[in-house]
Amino acid sequence: MGALSGQSITVLGAGVIGTALALTLRRRGADVTLVEATCPGAACSAGNGGMIQIGSSLPLAQPGILRQVPGMITDPEGALVLRPARIPAMLPWARDFLRSARPQAAEAGEKHLASLLAGATPAWDRLRASSPVADLFRERGELYVTRSAQVFAGLEHKRAVCARNGVTADVLDGPALRRMEPALAPDYAHGLYLPGSSYVISPKAVCQALHDQFLAEGGQAMLHRVAEIRRNADGVILHAIDGTKMNTRRLVIATGAVSGQMRGLGTRLPLEPLRGYNVTLGAADLALNGPVIEAEMNIAVTPMTGGPRVAGTLEFAGFRRAPDWRRAEMLLPLAQRMLPGLDTACVTERWSGERPGTPDSLPLLGPATDKDDPVWVATGHGMLGLTLAAHSAELVADGLAGDTAALAPFHPARFRRRAA
Repeated sequence: MGALSGQSITVLGAGVIGTALALTLRRRGADVTLVEATCPGAACSAGNGGMIQIGSSLPLAQPGILRQVPGMITDPEGALVLRPARIPAMLPWARDFLRSARPQAAEAGEKHLASLLAGATPAWDRLRASSPVADLFRERGELYVTRSAQVFAGLEHKRAVCARNGVTADVLDGPALRRMEPALAPDYAHGLYLPGSSYVISPKAVCQALHDQFLAEGGQAMLHRVAEIRRNADGVILHAIDGTKMNTRRLVIATGAVSGQMRGLGTRLPLEPLRGYNVTLGAADLALNGPVIEAEMNIAVTPMTGGPRVAGTLEFAGFRRAPDWRRAEMLLPLAQRMLPGLDTACVTERWSGERPGTPDSLPLLGPATDKDDPVWVATGHGMLGLTLAAHSAELVADGLAGDTAALAPFHPARFRRRAA
């Protein structure tokens, strides 16, 4: 069955990255154990906006981003907020972020991110084959809309970025928008449609379905909260807080924004928690054909099984600061302005969570320290965890089998080498 046949590999973390990786490794013949502290998809994976965004190839770090920082600090209702109290702790990450915003670095980051995104949908097609996971996907594209000619100029830039990376993006006028999405407010006159994007009707159900398929194909799952890892001559020992010890030949840590906090990891992972918010509304009469994104505030409304999910905003606040639920509440009137038929009175769930952000918006995929390290990481996908889960799983599986060439741009130690 290949180079991984019979290898003992443990995947730590049962979000969408971990469950996708566990299933991929199992299908390649590895003896895989999936270890999670709670049920599959219980953290950030359950709370995402549900979109497979193949056109999101621009890293957050762009030339000129430094000029936006004062606005991030002073406007608490902005799409991107930086809490002043967080600044001292994030200075090392911010240094690498600003380096990644230099023109040459940003251009390289876009190229590498676009290469990942180009493989996202084909990888998902392979992973969900012959599995109930496929029933949770909808091929409806992704629609960006705005009332503002100035904001539309930004969408034109997005279209150009898509074009140079081989992604189809169609410009739509007002009448075309309303033919595509009749629920839109009548004053929306500009839009951009990405027909190759898709979405899922329940992100948590995707994680559960991947987990169930993994078990059905012979994988093992364990519930433990791992506090520390220790390397030895035979591989890695995982120490759980209840005293349980688990041995494995190789370990992949896929625990999102907290991946770098594992005791015994042996290196610093350049991860900054990117807090996001969303609100899920009760099932409504409003019929949406697919995800709609208000381009000015980057607020997305995605139709899901339990009702529309309204997601958006990005906050640099760290782990300790309590969620500012006003940021979730402010999404609702903005979404209703875009979709007047949206019933924002029936909130069934509100969510806040920290996505794992890297300075260059590229994930961390590969050995934690050097090439012979039995401990690997698969994290740092930012807001693209669902989008990139299947392709990242294939790349990590290839790397564990000895084919590491495609992992070079995503090596976890790339910032350490740059600093040196």
